[in-house]
Formats: sequence, C-alpha cells, structure tokens
Amino acid sequence: MEISYGKQILINDIDSIEIDLFFCVENHEKRSYALLDKLQVTHKINTSIVLCYKDEICKTKKEGVKKIRINNHSEIYKLLDKLFKEITKESITIVIDYSCMTKSWYYSIILYLKNKEIEFQKVSILFSYTPSKYNEPKEPKPNKEIGPLPGKYIVPTDKPKALIVCLGYEQNKAEGIIEHLDPKLSYLFYTKPASENKFVKTLEINNFNILEERSNYTRTYPFNDLLFLERELTSLYFTLRDDYSIIIAPLGPKPFTFISMLMSIKYPDIDIWRVGSGNDINEYYNEPINDKSFIICEVLFEQ
Repeated sequence: MEISYGKQILINDIDSIEIDLFFCVENHEKRSYALLDKLQVTHKINTSIVLCYKDEICKTKKEGVKKIRINNHSEIYKLLDKLFKEITKESITIVIDYSCMTKSWYYSIILYLKNKEIEFQKVSILFSYTPSKYNEPKEPKPNKEIGPLPGKYIVPTDKPKALIVCLGYEQNKAEGIIEHLDPKLSYLFYTKPASENKFVKTLEINNFNILEERSNYTRTYPFNDLLFLERELTSLYFTLRDDYSIIIAPLGPKPFTFISMLMSIKYPDIDIWRVGSGNDINEYYNEPINDKSFIICEVLFEQ
C-alpha cells in the first residue's frame, strides 16, 4: 500500500469515527490508557488490543480489552495477519497510541502496511501521542545497542554519512551515536518550545557541549507541530540526498521518531537508527499533562 496523505488533526476531529482496531501499550507509565479511556466513552471500538512487555502486566485485567504479550517486532506482523483476516470490510480505521510503545513496534506496523499485500482498499490510521508532565532525568545508562531499526534494510553506499539526531534530555546520548557512526555531517534537532519549559532548560543544560559545538547545525521545532517538523526534515533531506547517505537517529520525543519513520517510507534512502540500553532502561512514570492533550496524525494508506 502507498501513503496517500498524512495530516495532523485534533481529538475533536474524530468524534464520529467508528474504530475497527485500537492498539496501545501498558507498562509502568501513568499515561498508558489516557487515550483509550477517553475514546471508550465516546466511540465504538470494535477491538481493543493492549500490547505488553511483561507477563505480569498481561495477567492483570482491564475491561473491554485483550492483552497480548509481545517479545519482538516480528510478532507484530503475525498479530496483524491474524487480526486483518477477521475483518471483512474494504476500508478500516485503526488507532495506534504509541506513547508507551517501543520504536520497533510502531515502525513494524508502518512497514507492514507499506510492504504487505492485504485485502483492504483503504486503511486510515490515527497515530496518537500523549504528552507527559516533566520528570527529572535520571543518570543515563550506557549505550548497549546502536544500529538500524529492524524491518528495513538499506544497501550501503560509498557516500559519506549525514546524521540527523533528535536530542533527548538525558546526558551524553547523542555523542555515543555520533562517535559510533563518525558522520561527515551531523545535525541536531530538539523541541523548543516543549510541553513544559523545564524540558527545554534541562535538555539545553545536559547537551550544552554538543549544542555549542554544532550551533550552526542545530534546528528547533514546536513539540506539537508535526507539519512544521515534516517540512524541516524534508528540506534538509533534499539538501543532503545527492551527496550523503542520510541516517536519522531519534533520541528525543516520539513524535519526531514517528515523522522520521514516515519520511523513511516516502524516501527509501533514509535509514532510521536507534540507541538503547538493552533491557536495562531508565523507567519514567510519565503521566499525561491532562485528559485533552493528544498529538494525532491521520495517515491514509491506499492500494
């Protein structure tokens, strides 16, 4: 399937939509069910799937949902195969709340729709993110995994690398991937303004050295303006693509990751890399800013 369009919408824009499938993740975060709890009151949701990282979470009960333990991204493909076979419609609507979802899981859903032959003529997906209140950053864990997100393979070229990094507010994450890849060029992005100004202040303090070194290669974007971010990344892509192999490493907020993933579908020569600490991650008990703030992008896939 191909992406026909994508546009940012408001939560009130989906008041009359029947939802065929809803996906979210339950983990330690307090925002896990913020969107689902809101939509269950106002919408007909035919099937609600809650993906879990841990067995103990899957064993707890929540009314109106089916919990499924997922071990890796390939199990996402099998799950979608099964769910899609049970739906006998030409067009479907899916909501994906990726607020607590690991990158490889929602990237796998995007790649599945792009590459898999399925029966639907249209698939409308609402990708939603719930902004959280500020938490003090913890001491960063060592980088144990630096590499491409699974599911898409790009044949290496002899072009020099250009790396686009979205900064998070933990210290020293960006330096690790820059040293690992040793790009010819590196650009930095970060949210300014953010959902709370404390995020910006902490990020700028914790990334002071790298921001000072690359002040001419740094761009900021509003945390809740996906169109602005997409235009900035597209402009940079067309500036770099003839002379460089382009890698995007989203270390910061997940909406940047999501837009980067859509860019990699539209422009197949973009590679998406991740930096992680394996299973030994810092856990943040993020809670939503309120019950009305959601960053939603509607993406239409068509045959």
